[in-house]
Amino acid sequence: MGTAKFLSRSNERNILKTFTIIGTPHYMAPEIVKSKGYSFPVDYWSIGICLYEFMCGMLPFGEDTEDPYEIYEEILKKEIKYPSYLKDKKARRLMNQLLSEVPEVRVNGSFGSIKADPWFGDFDWVWLRKIIEKLVVF
Repeated sequence: MGTAKFLSRSNERNILKTFTIIGTPHYMAPEIVKSKGYSFPVDYWSIGICLYEFMCGMLPFGEDTEDPYEIYEEILKKEIKYPSYLKDKKARRLMNQLLSEVPEVRVNGSFGSIKADPWFGDFDWVWLRKIIEKLVVF
């Protein structure tokens, strides 16, 4: 966490992409691990990892290892499994979507789609923004 990369225009379709391998291994999307070039959907993957960790109390990939290469192998090959105590179908559906191997599937590529997801119900996003603005000094 705490790493970022500015993206530049990369092709004739004006898609923003980078090929830099950057990030915390447990939270890296498959396209980063594969070095195929990536864009903003990697952030939605990381949100999915965080949500899984919050809801399940563990990481979906590489929970029992700190070796980056073992973590990458799990990201690329391991199927997502949920603990039996996670009964919330809306949460599982959202995590499956955010953790899709296909970047375009990850909540249609927008934070607006994530915020509008039924799992968040009546969550007060305006309140959250006000709290964050009080905590963050720019």
